[in-house]
Amino acid sequence: MKLFYSFSWFVLITVSVCSLAAAPSWFTNYEATHLQAPQKTLHSLLAQHKALPAGTERIYLSTTASKLAHKLKLPLDIKIDATHPLGFVEQQMLDAEKLALQEHYQRSIALLNTIKSNIDESEYPELHVLILRKIIWFHIKQGNYKSLEQLTTKMNQLSEKVIDPILDSRVQLNLSALVASHNGYFDDALSLYQRILNGNPSSTSQAATFNNIGLTLMNMGQYNGAIDYFNQALEIRVIQNDTRRIALTSLNLGIAYRKSKAYSRAKPYLLKAQQLFRTLSDDYGVGNSNIQLAKLYLATNQPALSLTLLSQTIHSLDLEHYTELYFDTHIALAKSHLHLKQYDWALNAATTSLELTTRHNDIEHQLDALLVIIDIHDALKQFEQAYTFQKRYLAIVQQYTQVQNQNALVNIQRELKLTERDLHTARLEQSNLLQQHQIQELQYNQYRLWLTIACVVLIALLFWRSRNKQRYLAEHDALTGALNRTAMYKRLAKHPEPKKGTSHLFVLFDLDHFKKINDTFGHPAGDHTLIHCCKSIHSAIEQSHFIARIGGEEFVLFIPNIKPEHAYPVVEKARLSLCETPIILDDKTHITATASFAYYTSKHTEHSQFTPIYNSLDASLYQAKAQGRNCIVAAAQPLSHEKAAP
Repeated sequence: MKLFYSFSWFVLITVSVCSLAAAPSWFTNYEATHLQAPQKTLHSLLAQHKALPAGTERIYLSTTASKLAHKLKLPLDIKIDATHPLGFVEQQMLDAEKLALQEHYQRSIALLNTIKSNIDESEYPELHVLILRKIIWFHIKQGNYKSLEQLTTKMNQLSEKVIDPILDSRVQLNLSALVASHNGYFDDALSLYQRILNGNPSSTSQAATFNNIGLTLMNMGQYNGAIDYFNQALEIRVIQNDTRRIALTSLNLGIAYRKSKAYSRAKPYLLKAQQLFRTLSDDYGVGNSNIQLAKLYLATNQPALSLTLLSQTIHSLDLEHYTELYFDTHIALAKSHLHLKQYDWALNAATTSLELTTRHNDIEHQLDALLVIIDIHDALKQFEQAYTFQKRYLAIVQQYTQVQNQNALVNIQRELKLTERDLHTARLEQSNLLQQHQIQELQYNQYRLWLTIACVVLIALLFWRSRNKQRYLAEHDALTGALNRTAMYKRLAKHPEPKKGTSHLFVLFDLDHFKKINDTFGHPAGDHTLIHCCKSIHSAIEQSHFIARIGGEEFVLFIPNIKPEHAYPVVEKARLSLCETPIILDDKTHITATASFAYYTSKHTEHSQFTPIYNSLDASLYQAKAQGRNCIVAAAQPLSHEKAAP
């Protein structure tokens, strides 16, 4: 296809070299004066119309005058020669132009196709070129580039039959460049625009060319270069005071700045374009400005503003007249809902867009809609649905690529009449493409395998996390996070005897006057006190340890492998940490809590049977309470026949 386009542009440029200066004088005068003196220009066109015989040039002039009269809101006062075979055609062309000026592009295109089918192409090739130009332009005005490659090729082929065309060839160069740029043939498009600039165009044509070069560079991702050309176009159009074209260029500048992530510079241009299009009552321009502003709001994390703007826009668009804009709005609407986590609304907008784009066979927007749907299911963790739409997305991409490659080969064979050697090369290229498709299929299978593995790993992680959470809840106190009694006994039973030269330290501590705290400040304050107690003691101890809650306000602290002479200082540090750190309640009240401590060091494995140790610690804890609380008492050697722990 690339080779085919290069040949097509070569033919177009070759024809244009001979015809670039062939525009009639009335058209040259029109370009020079219609902005500064539109009424005078219209009068001149009408006078010239009377002097011209019926034919293609007169049709071209009358449609040009029709656009200017519409802009001035004046009736078109011309007489059509009904006796001439082309008189009826001229009236139909004016009717088609009128429909287009009223933005009924589809009806206008249908009428133009009817006119074209009723005219002998070999007898009136110039007229066919004119009709094809208008059909292509009206498609572009709608943002609908479907099938324009074939129409542009037909237009360029017909131009070869026109020996001395009366039509300005720069229009043809411009249309061909627009289609080439849209289809990704950027170098060809830039070459065609350069041909226009080399032909010393009028300021109006020069501004249009600068603007279109900017669009091409923007499609190439060269945003700074695009901005420079848009600014050059805008300077000319501001001097000409051409409101509609100022709005278009301002919109393009806003888009270029947005895509280059210069959001603060993009917004004024987009708002200016929106305001100008509203002044002109241009629904398409307003809708396009709204969509670009919505995309800007999405990029700057303002999805609510984007949603409001798009909701207003969607009701003002007509699917028949603004097909691509309608699709863009639905997809942007889905993205806005997705940003706001309004998944049902997002899915509804994206699904609607997918159905419409599928019905209209709009592959590009269809793929955009699928990507949004995949993101929605990912956000909802609906991995199976996301995987299903991912498969559909990849299948469409693969099928679309295959169709493009097959069409490219057919066009090469038909249009360029390849030699056997070239054909062999093309077949090798096709073979390479098939191999690439096989590689893509392998990559797709690998992706599916990795996705399956990821799902299995995710399920395993979720199961492991759930099991660990259940185990944690079964072993820990829900309020303080300390071990419960059962978990403490299990850990002590499994713990080995102390290392040589060390002992295991057991500490039993009980909060002082805890009932008074509950009665005075309420049970929430009591809960705060228990939590604070565990946290302060845990932070005071640097060695490995655990704390277990074995009663209402009674706790056990276990520190393994500690030197006996360090036992008391460690417990004292824990006591001070508790009593010296105030507890701040929800109402900002500060209270202080203390505890009584009893400790015991063990050099053997008697901790595996904790009951005797607990009994000895419990007795010493009563002694600490009797001594006035907030103190530490060392427990005596436990007896093997003490009473069981509660």
